[in-house]
This record gives sequence, C-alpha cells and structure tokens, in this order.
Amino acid sequence: MSADKASGSAGFSDTSSEASIKPGVSSETAVENVLEHSISRNGNWIGAVFNIMCISIGTGTMNLPAVVKRCGWFGIILFVLMAVIGWYVGVLFRRAMYSRPGKRISSFALVTREAFGAPGYWFATAITYLYCCGTVISWIIVSGTQITRLLGFAGVDFDKKISMTIIAVVMWIPFTALKTLREITISSVFGVLTAMFTVVVLAVTSLQHKYTDSYHHPEFDSAPNHKFIVGAGIPSALASISFMYAGAVAFPHIEGNLRKPGQFGWMLFLSNTLVCGAYLLSSVTGYFA
Repeated sequence: MSADKASGSAGFSDTSSEASIKPGVSSETAVENVLEHSISRNGNWIGAVFNIMCISIGTGTMNLPAVVKRCGWFGIILFVLMAVIGWYVGVLFRRAMYSRPGKRISSFALVTREAFGAPGYWFATAITYLYCCGTVISWIIVSGTQITRLLGFAGVDFDKKISMTIIAVVMWIPFTALKTLREITISSVFGVLTAMFTVVVLAVTSLQHKYTDSYHHPEFDSAPNHKFIVGAGIPSALASISFMYAGAVAFPHIEGNLRKPGQFGWMLFLSNTLVCGAYLLSSVTGYFA
C-alpha cells in the first residue's frame, strides 16, 4: 500500500507541508499544519514493535526483583494491569489524534491543547521534555554506576564519572547520525536484543544461584521473605512499574511511520505483551531466588 493510500485509510489526506502554509495564516497555525502532515508512512508493524519495546525495556530491568520485593507477589498483578492500561491509553490516544475531522493531530502536546487549551499545551510540552531528558540522564547515571560496580567486582578501579561520560558519547553518535524513525529502528532492534539477552542471563543466573546460607550476597543478612502482598510498598512499586510503560509521548511518531496505521492498536498490544513477559521473567526469577 502506498503512503497516500495508507493516509487515506487513516481518515485524512496527506497534503504537502508547503500547501498547508497559506498567506494570512498565523505562524503558529502554519507550524501546526506542517507538523500535522510530517509523516512518512514507510514503516511496518515489526519495526514499530521493536521501537515500542526499545522505549520500555532498559537497564532498569535488572532492578525489577527489588520492585517485586517491595510489594510482594502482588507485583505480578501490577505488571499485567499496567501493561493493559498502557495499551488502552495508546488506543484512546490514537482516537484523540483523529478527533478533528479530516486532520491528524501529530503530537502529545497538540492533543493536550485540544482538550485543555494553551495551558495544557505548555504543560504537556514541559512534561514531554522532562520525560525525554530525565529518562536519558537517569539511564546514563544507572548504566555508568552499574558498569563501574561490575568492573570493581573484576578488580578494575574505574571512575564512575568517566563511565558516564563514555556512555553519553556513545549515545550521542547514533543520536546525531540517525535522522528518520526508519533508521532508528535499526538501533531499536539492537537495543531490544541486548535487553532480552540481559533478561535471560538474569533469569538463568537467578535460578542457578538461589539464596542459601552458604551462598548469598554479603549485603543481605537474611533469607528473602516471600509474601503475597506488602501494602506499604505498593505505591512505590506502582510508580516504578507504571513508568516502565510510559511511552505515550512517542506514540504519534511511531503511528505516523506505520504504512498501515490501523495496525497500531494490536501492534501496541503485542509490544506490551512482550514487554510484560520480559518483566515477569526477570522479576519472578529474581525475587524467587
């Protein structure tokens, strides 16, 4: 299916950006029109699945057993519940994107403006930038800390700041080199495969090295206490788990790259199912051990 036909099936006409800017139209409206039509429609659902999974699965996967420890086995229910909620949010968000007849609202902030006006637009814009920058910063800090810690176990003394700097430079290279979502999909595939390898290694090593009186980490002075629910830890666990499915700011860009945009709903369901499966594999085996 061509990009034009795909656009038509989504309920809007893919006019050119130049045609959208007309004399007498305010600059804000002109920019909005350009954004609304800046879609490529040259990707498939497989690439979209990898992009969604790459957003969700990251270094924090290694911390999931601790998340379940805070709230007990009830955390498994929270993982599944938040996966379903994350999928339904995506479905509702796509409906909101096409709420204006004949037009496609292209971003999270513009959808918010339709509902709450200018205050909602600026609030959503600030949240989007905070989310994107905060996620990258936290990932650099966590990765740099973990790498330094792992090297320490091997007897290598490496400065944590240097580790973070190297990671930031490595991230900067593809950030500047890749220009389109289709190109980014390549790095997403690599990221997802790396994350899944980490999940499998974590699950296998957890089952191989379960806690015993003779084999345990010196930081833990007692055997793990498996409980079904720990009420005091549910709020913090829920905050951690819900953040793991917080990719709504990228949904417009991923949907805009789909050759068949009608596939977005079940594609997101498949992505969240795979992500949830990886989370459960990591957290259940780690907490059990």
